[in-house]
Amino acid sequence: MAPPTDVTLLAPDVPPAAGAVRQLRLLLSPRAQGFRNILLRGEQRALYVGLGGIGVLFWLLIFGSVYFLVGKFLDIEGFGPFLARKLMEMLLASLFVMLTFSNIITALSTYYLSDDLELVLSLPVARPTFHYARFVDTLTQSSWMMAVFGVPVFLAYGLRSQAGVAYYAALFFTIPSLLMLAANAGITISTVLVNVFPARRTRELMVLLAVMMMAALFVLLRTLRPERLVDAQAFQNAAAYVAQLSVPAPVLFPPRWASDVISATMLYQPFPWTDAALLLTGLLASTAIARWTTAWGFDNGWSRSQEARSARFYRSKVFDTLALAVPVAWRPHVSKELRVFVRDPAQWSQVFLLAGVCGVYLVSIHALPFEAFQGQLLASIKQAMSFLNLGMGGFVMAAIAARFNFAAVSREGRAFWLVRAGPVDPATLLRAKSVLGFVPMMIVGQTVTVGSGWMLGAPGWLLAIESVTTMFLCYAMSGLAVSLGAVWPDFRADTAARAATGPAAVFFMVLALTLDFVVLALEVIAFYAGYLGHYAIVALAAALVVGLCVFVGTWPVQRAGRALWASGL
Repeated sequence: MAPPTDVTLLAPDVPPAAGAVRQLRLLLSPRAQGFRNILLRGEQRALYVGLGGIGVLFWLLIFGSVYFLVGKFLDIEGFGPFLARKLMEMLLASLFVMLTFSNIITALSTYYLSDDLELVLSLPVARPTFHYARFVDTLTQSSWMMAVFGVPVFLAYGLRSQAGVAYYAALFFTIPSLLMLAANAGITISTVLVNVFPARRTRELMVLLAVMMMAALFVLLRTLRPERLVDAQAFQNAAAYVAQLSVPAPVLFPPRWASDVISATMLYQPFPWTDAALLLTGLLASTAIARWTTAWGFDNGWSRSQEARSARFYRSKVFDTLALAVPVAWRPHVSKELRVFVRDPAQWSQVFLLAGVCGVYLVSIHALPFEAFQGQLLASIKQAMSFLNLGMGGFVMAAIAARFNFAAVSREGRAFWLVRAGPVDPATLLRAKSVLGFVPMMIVGQTVTVGSGWMLGAPGWLLAIESVTTMFLCYAMSGLAVSLGAVWPDFRADTAARAATGPAAVFFMVLALTLDFVVLALEVIAFYAGYLGHYAIVALAAALVVGLCVFVGTWPVQRAGRALWASGL
């Protein structure tokens, strides 16, 4: 019996082209309707509104920073336009490389690992239509953030250089073309990879490579000291300065084409028709290659993606031995969390990124221009910088807590009912889950605060205060993160990273940074009171710091545990 007309995707009397457009709209409508429901009726609507407000502030910060930097470049006589163009080329190249990696990982999820594939592939949908629907889905998921936060960069460029209408028209052509080129490249590479390796292993490998490359890039960029770009006097002569900056990008590299088009319209130079033609033909060619590649390798790749993941670590006694360091009631949960952590490269590969963050920060501390100060002023500045490292350490620990502790409950996924059905105290469960993030938080926090203080030559008593404060902040942030993650869990997230990027995670970051600021302010008051000899105020401020951290790390866990158990999940 034929299906009803209202659910038939392609009616017999509909022209093929119109039918393909209709199919495409139907395939894309569930995600659009889901986003609409979140905004209109979702329980987290207030969080999304708050996230939008924070995004606007961040947008304005990017705009102001780029506007100031481009102005500094353009003010350099002779080299200004060249420097501005070089910065544009570097930004577009970095954007394209990051987007390509992001599209590879996203395409593996949307094309081969999505939960709705069994339903979609059973529908009477033509494969080209399916491909273009997944292409739009991949492009949207991987590019929306970079596209949105790229707007202030290009807007600042245009306003600061007083560009004309041609510049903004060129943006509407070059930026979407560059985004689609990256999406096509990611889809093509992911299809080739899944025909060689299972899709899950390919995604894990790409996540690992992306994290390692990002960590290495952070360290490399910091060691190059990019602040010297605005100081031409740091070079021996102008020729050496230009030679270092004028290394051209490859001719057949899409960001170079986009950079040439944008820079020419910004600086009122002749329009580069060759680069624009290369960008357009490259987009058309990459779209065709991506379509042909998926037509060739999708069936085999999707079949290989159904292979079950091997459980190689569940018999190891190493995890049970490591769990002996925690209370008895926590040990089964900690042992299980360690096994899950080791099996997922997307989790343990974050260690490389954390190491890169610590390396960048320590290199930055070492590169500070302290030679401009002498005597007692130099010692005071170093002690102040060492103390203010607590703020940066708290920021890094909050980011780690959001990545590991906040997503701890969400990582259970659809198997959460097994945990809920067991004889487990909810507060004990949350405490055990917070251990996995507590350890890297403590290591990174102590490295950033105490390590940088030691490099600055801070006295031992100051290093001891920084170390103890870091421990209390670590306890407070880990408890707060796992609590909010239990109040707003996302069991549908396919990865822990996705569970840690929602509006609730941003809300946690705001609360954690507020706590960091309050603790830092209390300790500044304590130091100033100690300098004046008011030791009662010092004791009171210290007690407030300890009490606040203990309260934030304890009370929310009790409340969140009861709320999680009462939610009926």
